[in-house]
Amino acid sequence: MEPTVVLTIGASDSSGGSGLQADLRTLAALRMHGASVVTAVMSRNTRDVTDLFPQPTNVVTAQLGCVLEDLPVAAVKTGILPTPETAVAIAARARTGALPNLVVDPVLTAVSGSRRGLVAAYERLLPHASVLTPNREEASALLGWDVFTPTDMAAAASQLSARGPRCVVITGGDFAAGRDAIDVLWSDGEARVLHSPRIASRNTDGSGATFATAVAARLAIGDEADAAVSWAKGFVGRAIGDASDWRLGGGTGPIDQFGWSSLTLR
Repeated sequence: MEPTVVLTIGASDSSGGSGLQADLRTLAALRMHGASVVTAVMSRNTRDVTDLFPQPTNVVTAQLGCVLEDLPVAAVKTGILPTPETAVAIAARARTGALPNLVVDPVLTAVSGSRRGLVAAYERLLPHASVLTPNREEASALLGWDVFTPTDMAAAASQLSARGPRCVVITGGDFAAGRDAIDVLWSDGEARVLHSPRIASRNTDGSGATFATAVAARLAIGDEADAAVSWAKGFVGRAIGDASDWRLGGGTGPIDQFGWSSLTLR
C-alpha cells in the first residue's frame, strides 16, 4: 500500500516533544509519510525554550519547493513560522493552490521579538486555511482582545472564520469546565462545544501540534473538517492518557502518539 503524504512546516524541537518531531511521530503512528520543511531550530527541553534560531526565508522556500515539485502532498500543516517574512512566503505558495487541505496552527507562544509583525503576516495565510487551530492565547493575539470563557471562544472562532478559514477550532486544553476539557469548533456558521474528560497528567507537550497534524492527516484521506477535528481530539486524549505516568525530563513531558504504554515488548 502506498502511503498518503502529509507535509509539516515548522520548527525542530531538540527535546523531541513538540514541533516537527511531534508532527512526524503523529504521521508515522497514523501510517502516513511525513515530509517536512524546517523553519527554525529550537534549543529546548521539557522545562523551557532557551533559544529559537529562525532559518533564512530562502532556505525555507527552497525546502518547500523541492517537496512540492516531487511528492504528491495531500495535506499541509504549519506550526512555528518564526518571522513575518517566512509567513508571507508560505502564504504566497498557499495562494497558488499548492498547499492542499491546509491546517494552520498559529504557534505564537514560542516566538518573540517580531510577534506583532507575525500576527499581521498571518492575515495573508488565513484565507487559504481549511482549518485554523489556535489556543486561547493565540486567538487573543490574532484578534487583539482577551479570549477567556467558552462564550469568548465561540465569538473568537466566528471572527477568525470571517478572515477566511472554513473551520476554526479554539483549543482550550487548559480550560476546565467541571470534569471536562473543552474546545470550541466553528463550522458552517455555527459554534459547537467539544467536550472530553479532563486527564490529569503533567505530560502534555506536543498536544497542540499533534492535534493539528492529526486533523491534516484525516483531511488528507477525505474526512470533512468536523469529522477530522472530532477524530483528532479523541486521538490526542488517548495520547495524553497513555503518557500520564511517564517521567521523561523534569518538566512537561511528551505524549504517547504510538500507544507505547499499552504495548508489551517480548
